[in-house]
Amino acid sequence: MLLLGIIVSTPGEADLLVGSLNSKTVFTYQHKDFFSGSINGRMRAVICICGVGKTNAAHGTALLMERFAPGHVYSIGVAGAYPGSGLRIGDVAVADDEIYGDEGIITGSGFHTIDAIGIPLASVGGIDYYNKFPLVVPDFLRDCGPTGNFVTVSSCTGTTTAAKDMEDRFHAICENMEGAAIAHVCALNEVPFTEVRGVSNVVGDRDARPLEAGCIRLASERVQGLLIEKLTA
Repeated sequence: MLLLGIIVSTPGEADLLVGSLNSKTVFTYQHKDFFSGSINGRMRAVICICGVGKTNAAHGTALLMERFAPGHVYSIGVAGAYPGSGLRIGDVAVADDEIYGDEGIITGSGFHTIDAIGIPLASVGGIDYYNKFPLVVPDFLRDCGPTGNFVTVSSCTGTTTAAKDMEDRFHAICENMEGAAIAHVCALNEVPFTEVRGVSNVVGDRDARPLEAGCIRLASERVQGLLIEKLTA
């Protein structure tokens, strides 16, 4: 049976999935927690709580690959939707591509992606990857919500002007802080990768306070419930 790897940044974005595991075993490697078992007794999976941000995501994914060798990797969690996407809090979206939003060069004419300087972030099987990594959208997720480009950022976008810039630059529907790093490591290991996220907020003018806990919870529950349903149907 295929072993799925599931990457989640925080425990609160994985609690329903972890709770659904039968014959659960817990491992800790290099300060990251892994939960192995069978989702509702139907699908073998290992869930990694990687931590927030690109470095944690890449580290957790590399450990997942080395220790468990999954045949397919999923990333779930919450995301901020760009204003023009039409997405609202609690909606679920699926990634067609993951894009590094920060890697590149800033000149007098503005931001340019890393292909402008001709240095790929990865080269696999004769394919050079720059900012964008294509993802796999399984058939069972195609009717679960809109699909589109996801952008991975180091700093959450906190103004409407910046949100519009990111949306237009990458033709994207939402942003997060881990997805492109996971896609990058999956590409290096030639393992298919799928990303599904719930919308916790619409990106725009905000202060530095945390997002509403209830919105985060709603988004997290929606995407976890969807994945459990679809994987065990």
